[in-house]
Amino acid sequence: MIDTSKTCDVFISHSVDDARLAGEIAVACRASGLDAITHAELLPVANASDALWEALAESRALLAVLSRSGPTPSMAIELGAARAWNKPIFGVVTDPTYTDLPPSLSGVRLYPLARVEDVITLIKVSGKELTEDDRSLLTKLYTDIGASVDQLALDPLQLEELVERFRAGTGKAIPGERLLSELLRLRKQGKLTKGRPRDRSRQHRGTA
Repeated sequence: MIDTSKTCDVFISHSVDDARLAGEIAVACRASGLDAITHAELLPVANASDALWEALAESRALLAVLSRSGPTPSMAIELGAARAWNKPIFGVVTDPTYTDLPPSLSGVRLYPLARVEDVITLIKVSGKELTEDDRSLLTKLYTDIGASVDQLALDPLQLEELVERFRAGTGKAIPGERLLSELLRLRKQGKLTKGRPRDRSRQHRGTA
């Protein structure tokens, strides 16, 4: 049984027909030190839809296993979400002659199955691993802002504030989506304590 309390580095999107191959790629990812999870592995768990969404949200990259028929409707949704969150997307094709890309795959570089190890290496490089000092500061900033991770995801102004304060403290320009992903991982690990929400109306009124 899959431990859904673990964080996810790679979300593997695939069709039903490619579930076995996706599982083999997940094993290869884990052997290289990446926590990977497939669409199929999450379907049997309780609240599968929530588990799929959470795994995709906290992942650092999406790897799509593509047959000649192209992405399924569920894969298209997962690809669209990953693109909206500015996550790196990698495609592994089962047929090397597959080149007729749908709009959901525009700009995604495709790799033959024989080069899956190269893709795993690229995913590790693209992860932009944060240091422990970075995570400590991120946790402090999150507590200071006083909003939940879900609220930050829905409030561009607060998320931008987090990005700017993180950049000021570390000198690193990390996208908001990447910081959200890290916060989701920290929350699942039980390392976040939400601070007291700030009175924004008082901020706008000043001291009057």
